Amino acid sequence: MLKTNRRNFMMGTAAIAVASTAGAKFTFAQERRALRLGVNGLPNSLEPVNAISNVGPRIVNQIFDTLIARDFFAKGAPGNAIDLVPALAESWERIDEKSVRFKLRQKVMFHDGVELTADDVAYTFSSERLWGPEAIKKIPLGKSYSLDFDEPVVEDKYIVTLRTKTPSYLIETFVASWMSRIVPKEYYKKLGAVDFGNKPVGTGPYKFVDFVAGDRVVLEANDAYWGPKPTASKITYQIVAEPATRVAGLISGEYDIITTLTPDDIQLINSYPDLETRGTLIENFHMFTFNMNQEVFKDKKLRRALALAVNRPIMVEALWKKQASIPAGFNFPNYGETFDPKRKAMEYNVEEAKRLVKESGYDGTPITYHTMGNYYANAMPALMMMIEMWKQIGVNVVMKTYAPGSFPPDNQTWIRNWSNGQWMTDAYATIVPEFGPNGQVQKRWGWKAPAEFNELCQKVTVLPNGKERFDAYNRMRDIFEEEAPAVILYQPYDVYAARKDVHWKPVSFEMMEFRNNLSFG
Repeated sequence: MLKTNRRNFMMGTAAIAVASTAGAKFTFAQERRALRLGVNGLPNSLEPVNAISNVGPRIVNQIFDTLIARDFFAKGAPGNAIDLVPALAESWERIDEKSVRFKLRQKVMFHDGVELTADDVAYTFSSERLWGPEAIKKIPLGKSYSLDFDEPVVEDKYIVTLRTKTPSYLIETFVASWMSRIVPKEYYKKLGAVDFGNKPVGTGPYKFVDFVAGDRVVLEANDAYWGPKPTASKITYQIVAEPATRVAGLISGEYDIITTLTPDDIQLINSYPDLETRGTLIENFHMFTFNMNQEVFKDKKLRRALALAVNRPIMVEALWKKQASIPAGFNFPNYGETFDPKRKAMEYNVEEAKRLVKESGYDGTPITYHTMGNYYANAMPALMMMIEMWKQIGVNVVMKTYAPGSFPPDNQTWIRNWSNGQWMTDAYATIVPEFGPNGQVQKRWGWKAPAEFNELCQKVTVLPNGKERFDAYNRMRDIFEEEAPAVILYQPYDVYAARKDVHWKPVSFEMMEFRNNLSFG
């Protein structure tokens, strides 16, 4: 976690220029081109919190900025650095264990020509907009994903203090996350969250032009941008649901970049002289989770059996050509000080799985596994492999597909595939927001978590980094594996393909970064 005070604060636009020094270079002597992307899906809303998904961040990252930014290319890194640098805030200082003061850049303009002020920042993090009882009716993740916020304090036009009700050493990290994109107070209040999501305004390098749900999003260059000038004249995100169709569109010249491919696509694409694949291990993990409101999954025995029967190394070899990564539980390198490099891998034990199936009283009734097709790369072949693994322990699982955005009723769901983006450089995300006492796995999907787990969720939220917090996270990981409310599979290797004259590098989080990282020719 970055610790910042009056003596070591970081300043100015130089830091954003540093962001992605390894990225593409551009001068306005070059002619700008429109950028055409073939994508696997679009969010239902461009409201920045409601857009949180596998597909939303690649769009809203261009429209909005945060107070602090993550520099993925710091110190020559290939796109996976976790350094935090100034963005809309030119400096910040930790006041005490519950508050951080931010000094904003001056003369930063929203896309509608209104200047960014401390009022906009305060509103972004307020109970009215984000985490209060009325706010969460329109932004369902606002409360469960947020810290224990108190109301922000506006000190002057360009200075704002963010506060929490209980100690939190995560404020700086949180404001660099996908929860913290700054919105314009008056415009947002005028439209409301729903209409704002259809016609967003931010301070980012690209401005909203058009949004046709289920079809496309169009953005255009914001030449008044306070940071590195946008290098594409326009960006179009065109939904192309099938991977093979995306590949065909790239080959035909319809698209400049396509997303969400698998290692199986690499050889074909790289056989074309003007095309190439670009990939990175992404800070996201694929998993499946249980509806523990269903009688068969109320007891952990069958859940644990299904977890023990999954042979991850075979799946990674067959589906990912060994380029995906198998984590040691809920434990990832981008967690920084809260990552445990010595933790043992998740267990694979067919005989123990068989024993637990027998003890669970499972009677052979087919169990439905819902999947959104290949919305998640390799989701369908992964499921087919697991169905065979589960047959070996005597469990009959059947596949049922549904279209993204058309989720079946909860009472008709038993198992579903899912993923979690590691949206903070700390182990807090996502074990606390998703699996903690206020998260959907307990609130919606019926996990009766042990009291110890929920107590530890509170503990890691208020403690500074150190041995006590590190050990608490490891105990939470132990409980997660013992209880198996969900089963982590692997970190996928995110494969893009692009025209060689489009100079852009993917980053390790599930978004696309074009600031100082896009040029043509």
